[in-house]
Amino acid sequence: MHVILSGYYGFDNAGDEAILHSIIAALRRENPSIEITVLSNHPHQTEKTFQVKSVNRHRFAEINQVMRETDGLISGGGSLFQDVTSSRSLLYYAGVIQLARFHKVPVCIYAQGIGPLRRLSSKRLVSYLFNRSQYISVRDNDSKIFLQMIGVKEAIQVVPDPVLGLQTTFPEKKSANIICVAVRAWLDHHAYKKQLAICLDGLHKQGYTIEFLPMHGQHDYAASLEIQQAMQAPSNILPVTSSFTEKMASIHQADVLIGMRLHALIFAAMSLTPFVALSYDPKINALTKQFDQSVIGHVDQLNWTAETLLEQVQELLDAKEKHPALRQQQVKQLHQEAQATATTALNAFKRHRIS
Repeated sequence: MHVILSGYYGFDNAGDEAILHSIIAALRRENPSIEITVLSNHPHQTEKTFQVKSVNRHRFAEINQVMRETDGLISGGGSLFQDVTSSRSLLYYAGVIQLARFHKVPVCIYAQGIGPLRRLSSKRLVSYLFNRSQYISVRDNDSKIFLQMIGVKEAIQVVPDPVLGLQTTFPEKKSANIICVAVRAWLDHHAYKKQLAICLDGLHKQGYTIEFLPMHGQHDYAASLEIQQAMQAPSNILPVTSSFTEKMASIHQADVLIGMRLHALIFAAMSLTPFVALSYDPKINALTKQFDQSVIGHVDQLNWTAETLLEQVQELLDAKEKHPALRQQQVKQLHQEAQATATTALNAFKRHRIS
């Protein structure tokens, strides 16, 4: 069997590279002989890193050729169908699905987070495409409800984020007095960075080392640097070139993660590291709800202060011994469910070859 993976791959984003790694591993566990082609921004790098075939995601002539030879298209994971930052990415992923339909290739929507979709035209396009897909899975119940509201009539399965299916062994956790911070720039909002800087200064006074972890290369490095420069205390910014496994290991060694990036929070959940989430998108709220954690506030609303964030982190530090016991069984269950997503997708391709 030959499948194509379409997602935000090859852009130096640790979360999306972890998604890609997870999906490839799950597919190979299900079918060791499977042939995989990834649509990537850096195909040569993707081929070398993941031992797959890859074509340039911007060259539709090449995509068209490989689409003629595939048994199925996997669209996902990640948040591909949203129009907040731009409608161009939504139209791109829609175009890939339409190309698959033109070649009568079955389509699986794989563990995606849907939205926000603000334009009526975006909602109609997503509804049209998803109603003509052979398998739909989303990573949170809010995405399922939203799809049903915009007119998707096909069955929708709620599944874990693919990264929760990673087979990862962590060393014994030791108290290192480290607070890990994973932030991103968001529109023109800067006030939250000042509040975060004040909170981190307070944690440093308590004896904690502050480490910024850029999940999306130079984009997150710039946001981290802005907060670092606003701090009075010293701090470290970890290398942007580190792999997602190295970033996961850094989060594992931390006492608490303060995070905006979804997959930094997922890494924390997997490694049993307590976390505080700062939201900029519904997907952050959905994840914290899944792990029964609270969101300290929202960057748009600034409905929190440095003091309330410091209190929340302190509560986690005081109760951190309880977190592994609370979360370990949940992560194990989600790991099994994430593998099942790959099984269902491949079975859908076998059943639904379009004639």
